[in-house]
Amino acid sequence: MKQGLLDEIIENYYQKCVGLPTGKPIVRQNQKNDAFEIVVLETLYGEEKGIDIEKMSDSDIPSLAKYIVAPPDDGIDIVIEHENVDENTYDFIQVKNTELSQSEIKQALSYMEKTISTYMKKPQDLNDNLKVILAETSLSSSDKSNCRYIVVHRGVDNYFKGQKEGVEQVITGTELEVIRNSSLQMVPKVAQESFGADSFNNFNLYEESQNEPAIVLNLCGYDLAELAIKYTNTSLGRNILFGQNLREALGKSKTFDGMAKTIREEPEKFWFYNNGITILAEDYDTERLKDDDKAVEKIILKNFSIINGAQTTSALGRFLKEARMDASEEDIEKLKKVFVLVRILKVNDSEFRSRIAIYNNTQNPITTRDMASNREEQLLLHNGLINGDDPHIYMEIRRGMKAPVDVKLYKHQMTTNEELAQLAFAGFMRDPFTGKDKKTAIFDTDYKQSDYLLNEFYHRIFHYDAYDPKGILFKKEKTEIDELLFIHYLYKEAKKSLNKVYKARIEQAKISLDSCDDDQKKKIEDRIADYEKLKAICNVCAFYCMSYYYAFKSEFPAVDAKKVFMYDKFYSDKDFQLSLINRFRDEFLTGTILVIKELTVTYPNLNTWVRDKKSTKVFNDKVDEKIQIDMSLEENYKKFVDTYKS
Repeated sequence: MKQGLLDEIIENYYQKCVGLPTGKPIVRQNQKNDAFEIVVLETLYGEEKGIDIEKMSDSDIPSLAKYIVAPPDDGIDIVIEHENVDENTYDFIQVKNTELSQSEIKQALSYMEKTISTYMKKPQDLNDNLKVILAETSLSSSDKSNCRYIVVHRGVDNYFKGQKEGVEQVITGTELEVIRNSSLQMVPKVAQESFGADSFNNFNLYEESQNEPAIVLNLCGYDLAELAIKYTNTSLGRNILFGQNLREALGKSKTFDGMAKTIREEPEKFWFYNNGITILAEDYDTERLKDDDKAVEKIILKNFSIINGAQTTSALGRFLKEARMDASEEDIEKLKKVFVLVRILKVNDSEFRSRIAIYNNTQNPITTRDMASNREEQLLLHNGLINGDDPHIYMEIRRGMKAPVDVKLYKHQMTTNEELAQLAFAGFMRDPFTGKDKKTAIFDTDYKQSDYLLNEFYHRIFHYDAYDPKGILFKKEKTEIDELLFIHYLYKEAKKSLNKVYKARIEQAKISLDSCDDDQKKKIEDRIADYEKLKAICNVCAFYCMSYYYAFKSEFPAVDAKKVFMYDKFYSDKDFQLSLINRFRDEFLTGTILVIKELTVTYPNLNTWVRDKKSTKVFNDKVDEKIQIDMSLEENYKKFVDTYKS
């Protein structure tokens, strides 16, 4: 993206959106800065929320008002709710089309956090514009740990001292441009940067072939650190500098402590202790410059990515950030004495580039979901679900994949292999703990065992053998997997519906609290606490709700044998859709919540209980007992099946 193109986009979006929606415009007359909020929304969340401003008609623009807060906004310009498998997360963004100082950034973040705290305690104290948008989300007082606060500005500072990791984030205009550029690429890459060599003519050229040469040289640690800082936060978490790397840089670790010690005590020896980094570039060029009558050589990289050395580069960046925040000129000077051995590979062949990325990351075991994407069982399952007869299910097995446009897919029929594995544990196996707890471990390789594919949990889900498949997804018909995904979709919709009810009752109770007699105060406060508890359970019980529903399928298999939900009618008939969601809410979600409420009466912390392995058996035993004792539940289940399945 050329310099200044961001301003052109702001101008274009201002002309397209000014005055909309009528009555409470998110882009006001003569307020072009308002259009920057739309640019930020599209850039950061366009793919997730299906927002493409250029393709939107005037009648579509008002739909942006469910994300963008019209002034007055209580310091929050954009509200984003991310729907995850088990619990939702929230981004609150303040957008400034100007450069902010670090103190102004801190102030903006603090203002947003205070606003959300107010909403959770006394929502009536907020302006209606923000309150209306928040009311449409599932946000509750139990979601404090699921909130992230982001400031977007046009300056250069993307960090500050005291920044809360994972909670507070700063994004610059430069980073927005990088994100917009990367969205046009299958694999994110940095467009162009230039570096100076440590000394004249210190490039060692190696030619593997005529068209794919490589250069070995030394780069200054300070330059690499600035590069790491510049591209931090892009794509909201994934540093685009490592776009083709199969792994991200690790967080705080002993490795960083060791590197920092070397930089401070013997920076000249960093080169000897470090393995160096590898960069894949589509092209590069060299320049010879004159600097104070001395020849200096520079290398310009184009469309490049660090494919090995993310840990080293990120550690250098972190060291520089901390030195700047501590105003330690001594540490900065030490960093300028650090040099790193670098291989730059000019490779345009995509298959060769992929092999290089894999082979350069085998010093330590690679256990990511991406690395499993070419396994036979993943390809078989992916192809089997999307092809053949109805239903069609799209299962993403690698980040960056896109669903085919020529296949009819309902909303619930889009998933990932990671999500599907979690739901299979929770539903088919009635094991909500494993579904929640093993999310990050499902695709890890356990090198201590030889009986399983990758590991025991992966094996239980994905093992394939033409004669004896052990993986549960290969034992199920496509219609059964389709129903599993649909039940999770129903949970999400039912959760929204139930949260609205709880919110309305809590707000009404809080209003009554302000004007009640002293003898009524305790009773109303207890009622509010009860609703807050129910709301909190509602937001974290996804896997338990799946297990609850499948308890009925297990107990009464003949009730819906060979029957499937009426998906066509659900997606075409609004009354039928609302009826099914509300019935699921009242029969299965509410049933789940009441069981968990009963089991956690004396438990000190709900989130701890949900994540406790013992809770799975306790919950399932209680549900089974409930079904066995309450005869009306079977009749209700039969009515549910007869009404919504065919």
